[in-house]
Amino acid sequence: MIEETMTDKELILNFISQYDRLFNADLISKLTSVSVEATEELLPELLQSQAIKQIEDNPPIYVRANRFQARIGYQHYKGWTFSIADAHRLLDILEQGRYKSIRDIAQVIGKSRQWVYIYLEALASIEVVDLRQYIYVVISRQNVPKIGRKVQKGILGQLRNLNRIGCYRLLE
Repeated sequence: MIEETMTDKELILNFISQYDRLFNADLISKLTSVSVEATEELLPELLQSQAIKQIEDNPPIYVRANRFQARIGYQHYKGWTFSIADAHRLLDILEQGRYKSIRDIAQVIGKSRQWVYIYLEALASIEVVDLRQYIYVVISRQNVPKIGRKVQKGILGQLRNLNRIGCYRLLE
C-alpha cells in the first residue's frame, strides 16, 4: 500500500477551502497539526495568491477569499433564480444560429427544454428576444439585467400566434 502525505501547504489550503469562519495561525495549526511557525511562514504566500484575506491587523485574523459566491438574479417563482451570465450565453447562441425550436436550442446550450423555455419567456417579457418568421432573434441586450422582474406567462405562444398571421410585435 502506497501512502502519501500532504505537504503543510496542501493541509492548510485544504483547511481554508472548507472553513467558512474567521481564523488565525493558531487555529490553523490546531486543526491541521501544522506547526504555528510553518503556518505563519505560509500566510504571506496565501495572502499574495488571494486564497485568504486579512480582515484584522492586531491580532491578525483571516478569512477565506470568495467564501460567499454571490449569484445575482431575480426570482420568478419558487426555487428559480435567473442568472444574467446564463441569459447572455443563451443570447449568444441565438445570435449564432437560426433556431425555430426550443429543443434545438436546449441541445446546443446543454440545458433542459424547460430551462430554455423559462429563460426565453423571461427574455421575451422584457423585450430582449422576439420571434420573427418562427425564428428566435435577439432584439437588444439593453434590458438583460432586468431578467425575471416581470415575466409575462404565455408570451411565447402569443408570439407564435402573431407569426401565424404574418405579424410580429412592435417594440420601442
